[in-house]
Amino acid sequence: MPSSAREAQGVLSPSRLNERIELLDAMRGFALLGILFANLVSFSGYYVMSREQLAALPTAPADAWAVFAMNFLVEGKFYSLFSLLFGVGFSLMLGRAEQRGGTFGPLFLRRMVGLLGIGLIHLLGVWHGDILTLYALMGMVLILFRGMENRALLLWAVGLLWVPLLTHLVLMATHGALDPAPPFNALSRAIQNAAGGPHATLFSLRSSDEAWQVFLGNLANAIQRPGRYLQTGRQAKVLAMFLLGIWVGRRLLPDPLAHRMLLIRVLKGGLGLGLAGSALNAWLEARLGSAVLLTPAGLLQTAAYAVGVAPLAAAYAAGLALLWGTARGRRWLSPFVPLGRMALTNYLVQSGVGLLLFYGYGLNLMGRMGAVWMLPLALLILSLQALFSAGWLRYFTYGPAEWLWRQFTYRRLLPLR
Repeated sequence: MPSSAREAQGVLSPSRLNERIELLDAMRGFALLGILFANLVSFSGYYVMSREQLAALPTAPADAWAVFAMNFLVEGKFYSLFSLLFGVGFSLMLGRAEQRGGTFGPLFLRRMVGLLGIGLIHLLGVWHGDILTLYALMGMVLILFRGMENRALLLWAVGLLWVPLLTHLVLMATHGALDPAPPFNALSRAIQNAAGGPHATLFSLRSSDEAWQVFLGNLANAIQRPGRYLQTGRQAKVLAMFLLGIWVGRRLLPDPLAHRMLLIRVLKGGLGLGLAGSALNAWLEARLGSAVLLTPAGLLQTAAYAVGVAPLAAAYAAGLALLWGTARGRRWLSPFVPLGRMALTNYLVQSGVGLLLFYGYGLNLMGRMGAVWMLPLALLILSLQALFSAGWLRYFTYGPAEWLWRQFTYRRLLPLR
């Protein structure tokens, strides 16, 4: 085979099992736990219930504490950890492509187009809280940074993390005139009216036993997300974590434990800064809610979120890496490895389970289970997924969704086993 053909074949090949770094898979699996917990609270209808409905739940006092704990330790941190790992994966893919020769951009763009397709189906048809669509769009932007030096990557990442605060200041200075959310919210309201009349709510639509109303209720929720992203700078936060992930991939891999002192500094600093910011944000959200308020208190909440989320996510990553470096820690984290190897499949399955448990055409538990039950439920679901993932990977190389994604990316039939 000519060398150019060999190089092309080498570049356009998915990662082999012996090229995977198990620590990264364990981190992905662990991140799925926090993402599932946060998503189940949303699936349960907690955020679209009236105050009277929330107060009527038998676990109402404990629910408030559960949501506070989630906002303090989970909300934003685990998708940020996943975003960091996305950037690490990008760095590894780019490094392998450079070693084998050939071009990287077209391959990665196809990969992102495939992810975008999966994400849009998931967002519009299943779960309005989808993160795949945003990851795919920001992944396309990420290609522009592939040749940037490490120092510049860090500067860009830090700058992007402050975009939400800058956006909030602009909205305050213009008294909301530049707020991008209202057109999306108006379209969402129109969909709700079409689905259930002027008195329809997201709760009533999503808990309906009519599949078309559930679909339109989810669609109405999903339509709000672009405006919310632009309003809160979520796209900038995701891209910032991607860039930090590239830096980690270059600086700390393939052996992050060789940089133990750096990991300890990140753990200590991230916990100190992240816990302080996250505690303040959780306290403010318990009193102000999650809406973007164009007031000094609302600005403080945005700043606290910015200070709390990324440092705490980085601390989680450093802590997991240090834990992996001990025999006992590796035993504790090893069940997360198969979960992480099938992260896309497991993420999509979690949405399906949430839909069947809480929505009207499933068990219709929406509004009947308080937020305090969501963590034990998440642990149960993830435990079952861990058993399934381990069993599946004994016979197959990839998870089902990962395998389909690879067919699109590499444009040829790849063996599942």
